[in-house]
Amino acid sequence: MVPCDNKNRELLPAVELSRPVGIQDSLSTRPKTLGIVLIVIVGLLNFHLPHFLLERAASDGDAAYLEWVFLANLLGAVIAAVAVWRNRRWGWWLGVVVVTLPFVLYLAQETVGLPGLPKNWWEPTRVVSIIVETLFIVVAWSQVVATRQRMPA
Repeated sequence: MVPCDNKNRELLPAVELSRPVGIQDSLSTRPKTLGIVLIVIVGLLNFHLPHFLLERAASDGDAAYLEWVFLANLLGAVIAAVAVWRNRRWGWWLGVVVVTLPFVLYLAQETVGLPGLPKNWWEPTRVVSIIVETLFIVVAWSQVVATRQRMPA
């Protein structure tokens, strides 16, 4: 603590001089940028339009709700990315929900089956999506824990 003024003798926290402020700020933006990129990738991987347009049968009307679920997931990913960019902690939590939903649907698809989707455990886009989802959860957890005091809710 350092004295602020000789008259009031208030104590202010001493500024850490080990790194310049600009470098400290740029280091804190790296996980944020990584989180934004990961959540957008998850949204795009889960709403892969060619799958819905090319692989789905034209008469398969009962699987249409999945398109809406994955579209909502993509929009949730975009909203979470914007919130993380604006330093909102709830953006990280929304991102966790966004990456958890496709994982739960993937498990349901491969175990009990979902209408209009084949059971294929090793579909490349799903495997990549699970890897990216896991990376996002790790980054989100580290940011929520590290910034509990700094970020507004």
